[in-house]
Order: sequence, then structure tokens, then C-alpha cells
Amino acid sequence: MPWSRVRGWLQPVQDWLALHIKRGTIPAQPLTITLAGIVGILAGYSSIFLSMMIHWVEDWTIRPAMQLAHHHWLGLIALIVCPVVGLVIVSWYTRKYYPEAVGHGVPEVIKAIARKDGVIRPPVAIVKLLASGLCIGTGSSIGREGPVVQIGAAFGSTAAQIFQLSARNIKVLAAAGAAAGISATFHAPIAGVIFASEIILANFAVESLSAIVIAAVLANVVQQNQGAHGLAPEFPHIQHKFDGAYHELPSYIFLGIVCGLMAVGFTKLLYWFEDQSEYWIPKHWVRSIACGLLLGVIGTTYYVLYPVAPAQSVAAQQELSQHETQQDASQHDRERREPIPALYGTGYAAISHTLHLENAQKLTDADETTGDSHRESIRLSRDQMWQHLIWLLPLVLVKPFLTSACLAGGGSGGIFAPSLFIGATTGAVIGLLFNLFVPEWCDHPGAYALVGMGAVVAGTTHGTLSAIVVVYELTDDYRIILPIMAAAGISSLIARWVDPESIYEKKLSRRGESIARSHDLHHIENIAVRDVMVRKFPTVKHTDNVMQIIKIARENPHIESIPVMNEDGTLHGIIRPEDLHRVLDTDVSPYLVNAHDIAMVSPIAVSPDENLLEALRDFGTRDVGTLPVEIQTAGKRVLIGLLIRADVMARYREELLKN
Repeated sequence: MPWSRVRGWLQPVQDWLALHIKRGTIPAQPLTITLAGIVGILAGYSSIFLSMMIHWVEDWTIRPAMQLAHHHWLGLIALIVCPVVGLVIVSWYTRKYYPEAVGHGVPEVIKAIARKDGVIRPPVAIVKLLASGLCIGTGSSIGREGPVVQIGAAFGSTAAQIFQLSARNIKVLAAAGAAAGISATFHAPIAGVIFASEIILANFAVESLSAIVIAAVLANVVQQNQGAHGLAPEFPHIQHKFDGAYHELPSYIFLGIVCGLMAVGFTKLLYWFEDQSEYWIPKHWVRSIACGLLLGVIGTTYYVLYPVAPAQSVAAQQELSQHETQQDASQHDRERREPIPALYGTGYAAISHTLHLENAQKLTDADETTGDSHRESIRLSRDQMWQHLIWLLPLVLVKPFLTSACLAGGGSGGIFAPSLFIGATTGAVIGLLFNLFVPEWCDHPGAYALVGMGAVVAGTTHGTLSAIVVVYELTDDYRIILPIMAAAGISSLIARWVDPESIYEKKLSRRGESIARSHDLHHIENIAVRDVMVRKFPTVKHTDNVMQIIKIARENPHIESIPVMNEDGTLHGIIRPEDLHRVLDTDVSPYLVNAHDIAMVSPIAVSPDENLLEALRDFGTRDVGTLPVEIQTAGKRVLIGLLIRADVMARYREELLKN
């Protein structure tokens, strides 16, 4: 539906608001906080609706095809066709009407905040919701967190636009909506706040945190009361822990390195596949069919080979036998007994499976006691570990390829869940290998799956803090946080070293839209003023006339502003080019005007120990191009150099290119 028609329906509401609630009628801060709470609630319900829609679409497409496949080969054909249908419909509609709804969503939010003052078209929320639900529900191998982030940001931006808030508050509310999306999707309010600050806004400004926190909290409250998981985390009953064993650290460090390389490989494959598919298949509808068929054929083939994992937990086996004859079962029970193909959809069933893998030979008598965590564990013999290794390797290698195909085909979904999937399967493979060959030097395989999740997310998004916290909140288990922190830090370091751009930033830079974020300024935080200042510079006496000043300025063209000194050697002020121009444009003789008559008296001075970021703030305070550099000696301020704005910016560009 064209946005112009919807806008026509909403025009009376906007006119009433413009008449009765003008900017300034309600104080901006309370209004922003109130709107953030409303946005959080809307984002929470949007996340629930998206999950329900995905299940509805699965129940009408993938699951009937799976049931038919048990009896007839046409069921396999139907499984192959499901992703094709979803991709073609979603690609056609979004490309025609709302191109910003194509892809994983987060880069569009970053661009809107950085370049468009946070303005996002209101219909994007609804379009993204429906497109992602249809796309993921028909089997596209992508995640739902990116769409919910974009949906929440669109709600926040729309609310701010309706109430005619300032550009700053529009950005804050858009970020608050993004935080609410992460909070509701992953049951992770803290991770939502950090994600919005670290990745969306690229700063942790205190004035924006209140709205972001309120939105994340209320979104999570909605999820707890109305969502499928309630108070439970996304992946419950995890029992892995790290007891400070030195001999296990090398394996986690190795995992961090591998996950960093996997993250970079996934990022490069994603955009390489997009380039190649656009080059060889220029028509987008043909490209959607081809990418959908690729996913369908590979995903169905893997499903035929491995309809279920090689081994199941005790709880799963008991539930399977208990509900075998029941026709009316809950959605959660049905998924446990008959998960959709592992390479279709978000892949959470496969992730959960890897997190519970344990080496049966390491279990003690105490570990055999009953309990939810132990009932969910999957205890593997040596032969079963080899079987799982063969089951997992194709998932590790094929998942990045299929996610790339879905997004290249015009799909609408996120890359956060695929990153979790790649990390969990990669970590499980590494953990199985360690347990097979050096079991005394490692923990259970599931522990490495858990750590791998955080490591790959840190490598793809370059959001190390977000990755650490989101994995903690996904499992609600703090006992293994240290290996997660180590592996995530190493993975992010490796990924940045190989490719400085994150998976979100690369999408923008490929379109020629590289965005300077506030965290880029950290490159000059460690550079002192003394490293950039000019140490040899001319000065004039406060009694020198304009002609003498002009002569000195011509002899030193590289110095923009000239210091004016008192008789005792202290700084009186500086003379800028515009100060001289004002005198020369008058009829007053330059021989009658002295330096103290035109100098900017008592300009801001900087210390040689300050960093360049602090100096940039001082440049903006007085709008000058040169700052004097002074030190305190024997109770007297002594001028030792000049800091020129052009030199600071040149050093900033140099550091950006170097890094």
C-alpha cells in the first residue's frame, strides 16, 4: 500500500497534534521518556507478533511439507519450494515500495541516525514485520533480531516525528526502539541497552541512556508476561562453568582465534555472494528464485540425511514417548519432537542442541543426579562424539553460504541469529575435537558452543560488550563468563585486524556511505597535544603596529594566528587573519593601530599533556583555528607552542587510515 494513502488517513491526527501539542508545550525530557516507554511496549508486542507469525507461516508451509515428505516424494519438492515462494514475494514487494526493508535492517537504522537525524519512514515498521515473518516462516536461513531492531527504531522515530521533537530526541527514541527490539527478541534488556549504545549510537552518552533503559525494560516486561518463554531465558538449563582451570585457557584462546576468522569469512562471503549474484543474475525476481532454490535443495538434502540430531537428551526422549499418541500438543512440545530442518529458519533448535553436549566419560557420580539441567544434557560416548562431528561440520560450512543466499535473494531478516548459529556449531566442533584427542585439557563440547556464540557475534558486529552480555542473558548463566570474555575479545581483535569494518558498516561503505562514528575519535584520545603542536613560531609585541604584524605574517605563511606577548613575556592574546582584515578594510592608518588593539585577549590555552580530543572541544568553544599551548612555571604561564586546527585534523585522518 503506498505511504501517501496511509499518510492521508493519518493527516487529521497529525493536524490535531500540531495544533494542540506544539513543540515546547510539554518539556522535551519527560515527553521523550514517556514516548520511550510506549515504544518499548510496542516493540515488545511486535517481537511477540513476529514470533507468532513465523510459527503460523511454518504451520501452513514447512510443517505440512515435512509430514507429506514422510509418505511421498512430493513433500520433499514442497520443502524445496517453500523458501522460493517466501523470497519471491518478499523481494518483489519490498524492492518496489520500501527498499529500506530489504536485508538485515541494522545498517539502515545506523544510517538513519547518522545521516537523516533519526528519521525513518513510519510504514517501514509494518512492512518489515510482515516481510520478515513471511521470509523466516517459509524457511529463509536468517534471524528475527534485525527486523525487530528496525521495527522498534521505526516506532521510536515515528513517535518523535509525530510530537515534533528535536533531531537529537528523534535519534534517542530510534535508538531506544532498537534497544527494545534486542531486549524483547533475546530476553536480554542489558544487552539491548549496550547494543543501542555501542552499535546504533556509537556512544554511551548519559543523556540518552535513560530513554534507552526505559524502552528496554518495558519491552522485556511485555515479553515476560506475553511471550512464549516467560521468565526463562532463550536457552535454559545450561550447566557449564569455568573454575579457573589454567589448562583449559589455551583451548578457549584457540577458539577465539578460529571464531574471529569465521566471523570475517562470513562477512566477506555475505557481500561477495551479493556481488556475484547481482552480476550473473541481474533480474531480481530470477535471483530470488535461484537463491531460494539453492537454500531449498541444500536444506532439504541435509534434512533427508539428518532429520534429527544423532543423539537426544533424556528429557527429549521421555517427552517423545509420552506425547507420541497425543494430537493436541503445545507449540513448544511440537518443536521439541519435530524440529524444522536445521538449515531452515533461525536454527535455534540446533543451537540449543549444541549447548547441551557433554562428554559422558567426564561425568562423575555427582553429575548423574537428576535435575532440569542434567535431564537436558546430551551425554555422548566417544562414538557419538564422532557422529556429532560429522553432523555438525556441514552446518558450520553451509550455514554462512545459505544466509548469504537468502539476503542476496532479497530476503528480510537479521544476521545476529546466523552469527549465533555459526558460533555455536563452530565451538561445538572445536570442543568435540578437543574432547576426542586431548580430553584432559578441555571442558565439555557444549561449553565451547556457548563461548563460540559470543566470539562470532563479537567478530561480525565488532560489538564486544554486546556479544558478551547477550550470550550471558540468553543462557542466564554467569559461571562461564570469563572464557566468553576472553574469546569474544580475541575474536573481535582478529576480525578488526583482518577487516576494520563490521558486517553492518561494510554494507554502508559498499554503497559509498561510510559514516564517521563517535567511537572513531578514540584514535586521537591517545595522542598528546605536544606531539602535534608547532614548537617554532613567531610572536609580536603588544606595542607593534599593524604594518609590523603584516610583515611577520608574510614571513610565516604556515602560521594562521600570531601570539601577542606582554612586556613580561606572558601571553596577551592572539591575532587572527580576520582581525587584520577588519583593520585594513577601514580608513584608519595601519601605523596607528597596535597589536593590543586588535588581539583576541585571553584566548583559551591548552596544556601539552592534554589529548587531541580535548583540544578539539576547545577549538569549538571559541571557534578559533589556533590555540596557544602553555605550561605553568614558577607561578607564571609560559607559551611553548601553537596547536593548529588543520594539523589536528590531518593527524586524525592519518590515524583513521593507519587503523
